[in-house]
Amino acid sequence: MATCVALAMMVGALSACGQFEPRDKRFYYRALWNFSLREDLAELDSEFNGVDFGHSNLYENLLLTGGQDVAAIEDRARKETLAFIATKPRLNPNEEAIAPTYMKLAWRAQNTFDEAHALHRATYDIAVSDEPDKDRAIKNVLAYYKESAYAITSKQLDHRRLDSFPYSKAFRQRFPLFNATIWSYHYLQVAVYDPLLAAQDLAAKTQAMRPILTTYRRYLDQPPVEWTFMPLTAELSPQFAARYPEVAHIFDNLHMLHDNISDILTSEQLPTWEAKRAEIYRVVNSYYLATADTANPMIVQTAGEHHH
Repeated sequence: MATCVALAMMVGALSACGQFEPRDKRFYYRALWNFSLREDLAELDSEFNGVDFGHSNLYENLLLTGGQDVAAIEDRARKETLAFIATKPRLNPNEEAIAPTYMKLAWRAQNTFDEAHALHRATYDIAVSDEPDKDRAIKNVLAYYKESAYAITSKQLDHRRLDSFPYSKAFRQRFPLFNATIWSYHYLQVAVYDPLLAAQDLAAKTQAMRPILTTYRRYLDQPPVEWTFMPLTAELSPQFAARYPEVAHIFDNLHMLHDNISDILTSEQLPTWEAKRAEIYRVVNSYYLATADTANPMIVQTAGEHHH
């Protein structure tokens, strides 16, 4: 029986993956500050490399197990991720090698992630570097990002509504440990901005990272399952969010999209890989891409409308 189910899923996968999609990836924005994080704060850079593995490893395992096998996700896949993070990887991993099936199923969604992750990396590099005009550098890299067809909207989205689809919360309710681990990644990704930008030199930046890395590693050991919503940039780096609101919105929207796709891959309401792929692309195209801004009902219209 298990063999039949696996064969049926594979047939569905081949059908879904058979639709041609161009691999039109872009090169990252080139500047003198490229790789400043890797060169000057390698300890923090290696943690982000581990985060890249975690997302891809999760999606591949959710897809291959149908999002139903608690032990496979909470125990095996989560521990694989923690083991990879513990190796302190010097380079970011090849995510297509980690999640080949998921990448074939929803490559366009993955490229949306990749573009936003490149923006994350660029802003870390700028914050760590000795770039004298960081505002201009971030303005330039944001403009480059927004030129992409895969750019997530820089407008504030209503995350509560995006968390109220029929399948929402499927992932966090079935896999609370891995969900809290994912939210711990997102804590690290946004909590570092204010301390990095406030510190005046590399020694101060290195010191400023100590308590954040300590907290992050404690979260990996003891996932914060009591959290009811993902960390938000304005809550953990309020000065960065006020100074660069469009960038902060993009990162929060990116992290919400991660949650939506985890739910889609978990939910039995979308029983086939074709159905999951169609819903992933519907959500990405309708609510997240900047190209949908004129008709996007999830954009918050007034500041007082959006609370967490």
